[in-house]
Amino acid sequence: MTGEPENKTCPICGGSMTAGTATIPYVLEKDMVIVVKNVPAEICGDCRETFTTSAITDQITSLLSQLKTLHSEVSVVSFPEYAAA
Repeated sequence: MTGEPENKTCPICGGSMTAGTATIPYVLEKDMVIVVKNVPAEICGDCRETFTTSAITDQITSLLSQLKTLHSEVSVVSFPEYAAA
């Protein structure tokens, strides 16, 4: 999910949020699966839901658009490597 929790409380379950990195799977059209590792995120300690900032979400959206052109069934990429490129 996207957003920036203002009070560090999960909007889904009310749990405590902490900064970290997450592995986030995306299922796109035509059964294409893309897994993005090491995504900077706020993570709920209770329900494990992840939240990214709008800037991170924009970068992931761009990455997903590029990877769709490969027509690969499954792709696994690391976020920091993409962001540095």
